[in-house]
Amino acid sequence: MLRPWIRPLALALCLLGAGSLAQAQCPTPDGLAVGPCCTTVTPTLPRLQDFTQDAHKICWRDCDVESLFTVTANWRGPGTVLPFAGPAFAPIAACGERFAGLTLTDAAGTVLWRGLLRLLYSRTWVEIEPSGATLQVWRFLVNGDLSATAAAGLSPCPVPPCEAAFGKVRFTGYVDFAEDCGTGVFQHAWMLTHSCDVVDHAPGFPRAGFFHFNRAYTFIGPSAGFAIGPIQPLEAGGTASEAVRRRRLPTPPAFGPTDCEFEEQIDAGLEVQQELCLCGFPTAPLQYAISDLGLGGSCGTSIFTPGGPFLPGFVSMGLGAWTDPTTYPGLETLRWSTGGYDYFDPCTGNTREEVFFGVTTIGGYFASSADFPGFPLQQTFVDQANSIVGGATTMNVPFRSDHILNLNFP
Repeated sequence: MLRPWIRPLALALCLLGAGSLAQAQCPTPDGLAVGPCCTTVTPTLPRLQDFTQDAHKICWRDCDVESLFTVTANWRGPGTVLPFAGPAFAPIAACGERFAGLTLTDAAGTVLWRGLLRLLYSRTWVEIEPSGATLQVWRFLVNGDLSATAAAGLSPCPVPPCEAAFGKVRFTGYVDFAEDCGTGVFQHAWMLTHSCDVVDHAPGFPRAGFFHFNRAYTFIGPSAGFAIGPIQPLEAGGTASEAVRRRRLPTPPAFGPTDCEFEEQIDAGLEVQQELCLCGFPTAPLQYAISDLGLGGSCGTSIFTPGGPFLPGFVSMGLGAWTDPTTYPGLETLRWSTGGYDYFDPCTGNTREEVFFGVTTIGGYFASSADFPGFPLQQTFVDQANSIVGGATTMNVPFRSDHILNLNFP
């Protein structure tokens, strides 16, 4: 028999899960396409599946590859729609938030890393494989802590020195779930990165300190066909299209639902200011780029890059590229990104200094809109979400988000 507090929770999980998950064969719009400004909407999202995949573990030193390892990634529970919340274990609607357990093992099955990660829905689109098959890609931004076991190895590589200090390491990145619309089978591409001290141990926030000023750490899957390298094409400058989106989080310390709002159409520009090695010596490979991001939305949202106080602007890090055109995600470049912007939210009337984390993918299969079938999308996808805890901007630790950026550049 279910305990009294479990019964209503289980029922609510089933009811809410049934109402928020895609039932029809894809492609299926997520329901977030443009509506009235500052108005809530319930998205339609897929039932995500567990998956296991071979992956790379990369130690970066002075913006170049120091060491490379092969691991097996076991993603479990990405279909978990609702977390627990509050002393009464009341379920909350999470507006596209999922939780997944990630376990990383060696070839013998020995556990090296494990942790619980937050998956935040970013957006969806359609791709066509070389075979002609139609895929619907559902992108989730990821953040959370992973902890190393004794078998993970030594510090400073492959285990970051900060792990010993805190017993865990905060990673950020993404997962793409690509559903074959003919078979319902999913393929996956993903990345998690823990950057150097200037970003992931920034002063003034929890876990600040001097641990690995010239080192960063990345997991990437699938490993098959992925060519690792710090020098990669940059996010294109000029005009971007797509949208921003706002989520309504409960006001701390209250517990309650997180509501989605409709997307807001935008125009944006990205101008590269400097290429450099952010995590090492100036003579090292120019793995990073710092750019100015400016954005204006149809409802009044605006972003500009003040050059501080947390980060100097849009910052991206070259990781490598998939090189097999016949295997998902095709010929696609991968970059990790972060950014510091002033964000004006017209729904609240407030401007907030914010830090964002996310991903850039460039290329891949031909992409088009899931809302407007056949409408082509520009092939550089930039997705970021802001980092807040208790309603305030934070760095270095796991976070929630109430602002999501979806940008497409040529």
